[in-house]
Amino acid sequence: MTDWKQKLAAWVHDPAEKSLILMRTREGHEQGTSRILRERLGIDAATLDKRADWLASAADRPNWPRPEHARYPAWERVSFTAEPSLIHPLSGDRIDLRPLATDIAPDEAKTLSTDHFSRLIFEGDAYRTFLAFWRFGPEGRLVKDLGPLWQLMPADSRVPDHSIWAHLDSVSALASALSGGERPALLAMSFGPVQGFIAQARSTSDLWAGSHLLSTIVWEAIRSIAEAVGPDAVLFPSLRGVPAVDAWLASDAVLGERGRELLQEIRSDVCTDASDTNPLFAAALPNKLMAIVPESRVRALAEQAAANARLRARAIAERAARAVLEQSGAIEPEASLPQAVEAQIAAQMAEFPEVQWSAAIWPITDDVRDLGSAAGQLQQALGAIHPGLRKQGIFQDDIWRVLSRELELDGFEFWRPNAGVLYPAVFELAERSLAAAKTARPFQQLTQVGHRCTQCGEREWLTDDRAQLELNRTDRNAVSLWGKLAGKRRSWAKDGEHLCAVCTAKRLWPTLFATEVAAGLVGKDVDKVSRFVVSTHALAVSTAIEGAIERAQTRPEATVALGNLNSAIASLGPRLESATLPKRIMPQLHQHPGLLAVAKRLPDLFEQLREEPDPGEPLAGTDIRQGDIERWVKDLFGARPETYYALIQMDGDRMGAWLAGNEDAYKLPYRDTWHPRIQAKVGEFARRDDALAAYARTKRPPSPARHAAISRALNDFSIHLARHVVEDCVKGKLIYAGGDDVLALVAVDDLFDAMQLLRLAYSGLEVPESLGLSERIGRLGPEGQRRGSNRLWLKQGFGMLDGRLMTLMGHKATASMGAVVAHHTAPLGMVLRELRTAEGHAKQAGRDRFCLRILKRGGGEVSVTSPWWAVTEKGRPIMERPRSDSDQTPCDFTALGLMSRLRSELAQTDFSRAAIYRAQQWLEGVTDARSNADGPRWREQVAGALAYQFRRQGGTGQFAPELVDFVCDVICPEHPRATLENLLVGAEFFARESRSARPVRQGEPS
Repeated sequence: MTDWKQKLAAWVHDPAEKSLILMRTREGHEQGTSRILRERLGIDAATLDKRADWLASAADRPNWPRPEHARYPAWERVSFTAEPSLIHPLSGDRIDLRPLATDIAPDEAKTLSTDHFSRLIFEGDAYRTFLAFWRFGPEGRLVKDLGPLWQLMPADSRVPDHSIWAHLDSVSALASALSGGERPALLAMSFGPVQGFIAQARSTSDLWAGSHLLSTIVWEAIRSIAEAVGPDAVLFPSLRGVPAVDAWLASDAVLGERGRELLQEIRSDVCTDASDTNPLFAAALPNKLMAIVPESRVRALAEQAAANARLRARAIAERAARAVLEQSGAIEPEASLPQAVEAQIAAQMAEFPEVQWSAAIWPITDDVRDLGSAAGQLQQALGAIHPGLRKQGIFQDDIWRVLSRELELDGFEFWRPNAGVLYPAVFELAERSLAAAKTARPFQQLTQVGHRCTQCGEREWLTDDRAQLELNRTDRNAVSLWGKLAGKRRSWAKDGEHLCAVCTAKRLWPTLFATEVAAGLVGKDVDKVSRFVVSTHALAVSTAIEGAIERAQTRPEATVALGNLNSAIASLGPRLESATLPKRIMPQLHQHPGLLAVAKRLPDLFEQLREEPDPGEPLAGTDIRQGDIERWVKDLFGARPETYYALIQMDGDRMGAWLAGNEDAYKLPYRDTWHPRIQAKVGEFARRDDALAAYARTKRPPSPARHAAISRALNDFSIHLARHVVEDCVKGKLIYAGGDDVLALVAVDDLFDAMQLLRLAYSGLEVPESLGLSERIGRLGPEGQRRGSNRLWLKQGFGMLDGRLMTLMGHKATASMGAVVAHHTAPLGMVLRELRTAEGHAKQAGRDRFCLRILKRGGGEVSVTSPWWAVTEKGRPIMERPRSDSDQTPCDFTALGLMSRLRSELAQTDFSRAAIYRAQQWLEGVTDARSNADGPRWREQVAGALAYQFRRQGGTGQFAPELVDFVCDVICPEHPRATLENLLVGAEFFARESRSARPVRQGEPS
C-alpha cells in the first residue's frame, strides 16, 4: 500500500517558491514554507528518504553538492528575481521573463506560497491533500500576484530548464517506489489498435468516436495506476491538467466539492460546460504510458490496468448494444440482453483493447553512489536484447567516462554521480522490452461465422438471432434489428449497415459519452450534453456564409435574397434539418438572426435540391422552384457557394527518437542548459580543466524532467492550442488531437492559415508579421494579452493562451502534415485514404514538410509537397527575408505564404486567371536546368516569363522571382518546373470566387 503521508513529505521537501527566496533568507529554503507545511500536515522531516531527492537531482541536473554550512561562491549565486530566465529543455533557447517578473520580497513570496498551499489541505486526509497539492499547487491562476511565472518556476535557477514541479513529482514518485526497501521500476504499457481502428469510419462522427473511445479506455488503465501510486508516478503522459483527470479529481470519491470549486477558479469547465466545447470531448491521451512504480507491484499494477481497460470497453459495448436493441424494439427497456448478444460481446471484446507491457528495474542499493554493480546489471540486461546495446546510450565510452566520475570546480565538488544517472539506461531497457513484447504478443483466435460487420469486416455483426448471420443483405435488412434501427435512428445505422460489438460501441459512443458528461455536470439539469458535428457540406458552405454576413447588410440584392430564402425555408418547415456551423462564425451570425436561420438549413436544402428529379418543377408542397433558390443564393453570397472542404492530418516527426534521446540531434550539451552566468564561469574553469570541459560539452542524456517536458508540451498543444487554432482562429472542427497527432476539418479559404498556425503552435515559433495572421493570433504587449480572438502568443518554444504559460516542443522539433481538399460528396473513406497518403508523402520527402492534395470532382489532382520554410544550418526556420537591399520590408519566405500571396493577387478583380493557364502551357515546353551552372540563367528566364504573363493579365508579377527562387532553393532543386506548375495551379484553385472575397465578374466562367 502507498504511504500518502510519505509522498507528501517528498513533495514538499523543497518549497515551490525556492527560486524566489534562494540565498535571500537566513534560515534557508528548507526552513521556510516546507517546514510550515510539514508542521501543519504532521509530517516528520525524517520521513523523507533522501535517496529519492539525490536520485531525482542526479537524473535531471548536475548535483552541485556542498559541504554542510558551506557558502556558495559568488559566481554561482544566480538570483531568479534579478535575472529571470528559462532555458527551453528541448531546444536550448533562452527566454527572458522580465516582462512577467515581479520584484517580490522573500517574506511576501513565502506568505503567498504558504497561503496557497494551506487552502489545499484536507485536514487528516493525506491522500486528498497530496492530490490537491499535485494538481493545484502549480496553478499560477490561484497565486494571483505571480500568475504565469508561478507555473514554470525553475527547480534550480542555475539550471533553469525544468520546473520545480517536475522535480517535486520525480522525488515523490521515487520516494514511494523506494518505500520499504523496494527498488523502483519503470513500467511501460501500450494499448491498441490505433490507426486501423480510427480509420474504420463512415462519418466525421465515427472519426471522433474512434480516437476518443481509445483515449477513454486508456484513461481507465492509467486511473488504476494513479489511484494506487499517485498521478505523479506517471511520467508519460503527463496527467496534470488533462480533462479526464480533472473530472476524476472533481468526483465525490476524490476531491469532491472543493475540487470542483478549485477547477472553476482556474476556469476549467469540465464540470459545468453542457456542450462539446467541454474539454472532456478532446481525445487527449496517447496509447502509451510510462510510470515509476515499486518493483514488487509491477505485475499486479500492469494486470489491473489491462483488466480495467477491458472491463471499461466491454461495459461500453454492452451499453451500446442495449441502446440498439431497445431502439429497434428487440427488447423492452431495462430488460436483460439476449444470450446470443451477450455471447457475441464477450467473445469480440475479450481482447479489446490489445495490451502489452514490460518493466525495467532501476538497480538501486542503499548506497546510491554504487554505480559499478548497478551499471553492470543494466548492461547485462540490455545485452540480452542485443549485444550492441551494452555500449550505446549513456554506456558509450566517451559519455560513461564523463558521467561516472566526480569532478571538482573552484575547490568544491561540482559533480558527484549516483545511480540517478542510470535513468536513461532503465528507460531504454523498458522501451526495448516493450517493443519485444509487441513483436511476440500472444493472441487467441476468434472464430466468426456468417456475414461480417459492414464497417470493419472483421467480426460478426450483433444479432439476437444467429440464424440471421447467413442471410443476404436484402433479407437481413427486412428482419434484423439493424434494419429496423435504420428506419428510426439514421445517426446510429444507415440502410444496410450491420455492426459488430466493437463498431457498435464506436458508433454510439458520441451519444453515450454525452450522457456521461451530462451526469457529471454540477448545477445543471440536463439529460445529455449538446454535441455538435460539423458535416463536410456545412463546413464547405461556411465560406460563403461568412462572406454573406457583410453582404446581407450592405448589398440590396443580398437583403432581398435573404428575405426570400427565409420565406422558402419557413414554407419547407420540418423537412429541413438544422446543421451545425463552425464555431468561429457563430458570434457574428447570432447578431443577425435572419441570416442564422437560413445558414443553418442551407446545407440540407442543397442536399434536397440535388436529389430533385426535375429542377424545373416546384418543390413538393410549395410553389418554389430550384432556379429561384439558386438565383437567391447567388445574390446573397455573390458567387456560387463553396462545395469543397479540407481535411488536415498532422503528426510530430520522430517522436520515438525524442523520447529515447539517444541521438545527438535530440540532445543538448550540459553547458547549454545552464544559466548564462554559470556558462561563462564554468567556461573559464573548463579552459584549464580537460575533464570539466568534457563534461560541459557532453550531450545530456534523457531524464524524468525531459520526459515530463515532452509530455506537457504535447498535452498543452493537443488540449489547448490545437482546438484554439482550429475552432477559434479559423473555420474548422477538431476531430481529435492526441499528443502530436491532429486530425481536423477546415474550410478551404482558411486552409493555409490553419496549416501554418498548427505547425507554428506545435513548436512554439513566433508568427511573422509577413504571414498576415495578426487578426487570428495576438502578440504579448506591455500590458499583457489582448482580449477577443487575439489570445495566443508564441515565441522561442514557449506559448501563452488565456494567461497560461506553456513550454512547447521548440524549434528543433518538427512536424509533417497531409492536407486534402475534396468535394463534400466524395466518400469519406476515400478522402481519408488520400489524407494518409499525403501525410506519408510529406514524411517520405524528408519530414518537416506538408503535402497538399486537391482532389477535383471532375477528375485530376494537384499535389504540392514542400518544406514549410527554409532553415539555417542549425535548423532554425527562415520565415522572412528582405525584399531587396534597398527595401528592407520583410516578406514571407514560406511555401504557403507565397501561395497565399499568389492567391490574393489572382483574386483581384482585374487579374484574369488566364495568366495561370498560359503560364502552365508555356511551362510544359520548358526543361529543368541541366547543371548548376545553368541554374541562375534558368531562374532568370522562368521568373521573367512568369512575371510577363502576370502583368499581361492584369497582375503585378512582383514576387515571381521570389516564387521561382523558393522552388529552386527550398522545395525541389532537382525538378523545379513541375513543382512550380503545381504551385501555380494550386493557387489558382484557391483563388476562385467561391473561396475568396473576390466579386463575380460579368462574363467570366466560374
